Amino acid sequence: MQHLHVARTLPADTATVFAVLADHAGYARLPGVRSATLRRRGADSRDGVGAERVLRLPGLTLVERITEYAPGRALGYRIIESPLPIEHLGARLLLEPRGDRATLVEWSARLRATTPVIGAAVERAIARQMALAYATALRLWARRLR
Repeated sequence: MQHLHVARTLPADTATVFAVLADHAGYARLPGVRSATLRRRGADSRDGVGAERVLRLPGLTLVERITEYAPGRALGYRIIESPLPIEHLGARLLLEPRGDRATLVEWSARLRATTPVIGAAVERAIARQMALAYATALRLWARRLR
Protein backbone atom coordinates (compact mmCIF):
# COMPACT_ATOMS: atom_id res chain seq x y z
CA MET A 1 0.00 0.00 0.00
CA GLN A 2 1.18 3.52 -0.78
CA HIS A 3 0.45 6.61 1.31
CA LEU A 4 1.08 9.98 -0.25
CA HIS A 5 1.04 13.38 1.35
CA VAL A 6 1.62 16.84 -0.10
CA ALA A 7 1.18 20.14 1.74
CA ARG A 8 1.28 23.82 0.78
CA THR A 9 0.09 27.09 2.25
CA LEU A 10 -2.23 28.97 -0.09
CA PRO A 11 -2.61 32.77 0.13
CA ALA A 12 -6.34 32.95 0.92
CA ASP A 13 -8.78 32.26 3.73
CA THR A 14 -10.20 28.74 4.23
CA ALA A 15 -13.59 29.58 2.67
CA THR A 16 -11.96 30.81 -0.55
CA VAL A 17 -9.54 27.88 -0.71
CA PHE A 18 -12.33 25.37 -0.10
CA ALA A 19 -14.41 26.92 -2.90
CA VAL A 20 -11.49 26.40 -5.31
CA LEU A 21 -10.82 22.81 -4.17
CA ALA A 22 -14.47 21.74 -4.24
CA ASP A 23 -15.36 23.21 -7.64
CA HIS A 24 -15.19 20.28 -10.07
CA ALA A 25 -15.09 22.52 -13.16
CA GLY A 26 -11.95 24.28 -11.93
CA TYR A 27 -9.93 21.09 -12.28
CA ALA A 28 -10.17 21.47 -16.06
CA ARG A 29 -7.75 24.41 -15.76
CA LEU A 30 -5.00 22.16 -14.38
CA PRO A 31 -2.26 20.87 -16.69
CA GLY A 32 -3.12 17.53 -18.27
CA VAL A 33 -6.82 17.69 -17.42
CA ARG A 34 -8.77 17.86 -20.66
CA SER A 35 -12.16 18.16 -18.99
CA ALA A 36 -13.80 17.93 -15.59
CA THR A 37 -17.53 17.33 -15.48
CA LEU A 38 -20.11 16.33 -12.94
CA ARG A 39 -21.77 12.97 -13.57
CA ARG A 40 -23.90 13.13 -10.43
CA ARG A 41 -24.72 15.99 -8.07
CA GLY A 42 -24.06 15.69 -4.37
CA ALA A 43 -26.86 15.06 -1.87
CA ASP A 44 -26.86 18.48 -0.21
CA SER A 45 -24.89 20.59 -2.70
CA ARG A 46 -23.71 20.28 -6.29
CA ASP A 47 -20.14 19.25 -5.40
CA GLY A 48 -20.99 17.73 -1.99
CA VAL A 49 -21.05 14.19 -0.61
CA GLY A 50 -22.13 11.70 -3.26
CA ALA A 51 -21.14 13.94 -6.19
CA GLU A 52 -19.28 12.09 -8.94
CA ARG A 53 -16.66 14.01 -10.89
CA VAL A 54 -15.36 12.76 -14.24
CA LEU A 55 -11.79 13.83 -15.03
CA ARG A 56 -10.55 13.22 -18.55
CA LEU A 57 -6.78 13.09 -18.87
CA PRO A 58 -4.67 12.13 -21.88
CA GLY A 59 -5.27 8.41 -22.32
CA LEU A 60 -7.48 7.84 -19.30
CA THR A 61 -10.67 8.83 -17.55
CA LEU A 62 -11.11 8.83 -13.78
CA VAL A 63 -14.36 9.02 -11.82
CA GLU A 64 -14.18 10.36 -8.29
CA ARG A 65 -16.93 10.22 -5.67
CA ILE A 66 -16.97 12.88 -2.96
CA THR A 67 -16.98 11.19 0.46
CA GLU A 68 -16.50 14.21 2.73
CA TYR A 69 -17.61 17.79 2.26
CA ALA A 70 -16.95 20.13 5.19
CA PRO A 71 -16.73 23.71 3.85
CA GLY A 72 -13.65 25.49 5.07
CA ARG A 73 -12.28 22.33 6.71
CA ALA A 74 -12.00 19.19 4.56
CA LEU A 75 -12.83 17.55 1.25
CA GLY A 76 -12.59 13.79 0.79
CA TYR A 77 -12.98 11.63 -2.29
CA ARG A 78 -12.32 8.19 -3.68
CA ILE A 79 -11.54 7.20 -7.28
CA ILE A 80 -14.29 4.72 -8.10
CA GLU A 81 -13.55 4.12 -11.80
CA SER A 82 -10.11 4.01 -13.37
CA PRO A 83 -8.24 1.97 -15.98
CA LEU A 84 -5.18 2.00 -13.70
CA PRO A 85 -4.25 -1.25 -11.92
CA ILE A 86 -4.85 0.25 -8.47
CA GLU A 87 -7.52 0.41 -5.83
CA HIS A 88 -7.85 3.98 -4.61
CA LEU A 89 -8.60 3.76 -0.90
CA GLY A 90 -9.40 7.43 -0.51
CA ALA A 91 -7.96 10.93 -0.49
CA ARG A 92 -8.51 13.89 1.78
CA LEU A 93 -7.72 17.57 1.52
CA LEU A 94 -7.51 19.04 5.00
CA LEU A 95 -7.57 22.84 5.41
CA GLU A 96 -6.08 24.66 8.38
CA PRO A 97 -6.14 28.45 8.74
CA ARG A 98 -2.79 30.21 8.94
CA GLY A 99 -3.83 33.67 10.06
CA ASP A 100 -6.64 35.56 8.34
CA ARG A 101 -5.40 35.30 4.78
CA ALA A 102 -3.61 31.97 4.42
CA THR A 103 -4.60 28.31 4.53
CA LEU A 104 -2.45 25.22 4.88
CA VAL A 105 -3.74 22.47 2.59
CA GLU A 106 -2.65 18.91 3.32
CA TRP A 107 -3.54 16.49 0.52
CA SER A 108 -3.16 12.82 1.38
CA ALA A 109 -4.20 9.61 -0.34
CA ARG A 110 -3.85 5.84 -0.06
CA LEU A 111 -3.76 3.33 -2.88
CA ARG A 112 -3.05 -0.33 -3.40
CA ALA A 113 -2.04 -2.21 -6.56
CA THR A 114 -4.42 -4.79 -7.98
CA THR A 115 -1.75 -6.69 -9.91
CA PRO A 116 0.00 -9.30 -7.75
CA VAL A 117 3.38 -9.83 -9.45
CA ILE A 118 4.42 -6.29 -10.33
CA GLY A 119 2.14 -4.59 -7.82
CA ALA A 120 4.75 -2.86 -5.66
CA ALA A 121 6.48 -1.22 -8.64
CA VAL A 122 3.13 -0.15 -10.10
CA GLU A 123 2.02 1.30 -6.75
CA ARG A 124 5.19 3.33 -6.39
CA ALA A 125 5.07 4.66 -9.95
CA ILE A 126 1.41 5.69 -9.75
CA ALA A 127 1.86 7.18 -6.27
CA ARG A 128 4.80 9.29 -7.53
CA GLN A 129 2.71 10.59 -10.44
CA MET A 130 -0.25 11.35 -8.18
CA ALA A 131 1.95 13.19 -5.65
CA LEU A 132 3.46 15.23 -8.49
CA ALA A 133 -0.03 16.08 -9.78
CA TYR A 134 -1.18 17.12 -6.27
CA ALA A 135 1.90 19.31 -5.75
CA THR A 136 1.46 20.92 -9.18
CA ALA A 137 -2.23 21.64 -8.52
CA LEU A 138 -1.46 23.24 -5.15
CA ARG A 139 1.35 25.33 -6.66
CA LEU A 140 -0.93 26.59 -9.46
CA TRP A 141 -3.82 27.34 -7.11
CA ALA A 142 -1.42 29.27 -4.84
CA ARG A 143 -0.28 31.35 -7.81
CA ARG A 144 -3.87 32.05 -8.93
CA LEU A 145 -5.00 33.05 -5.44
CA ARG A 146 -2.27 35.70 -5.06
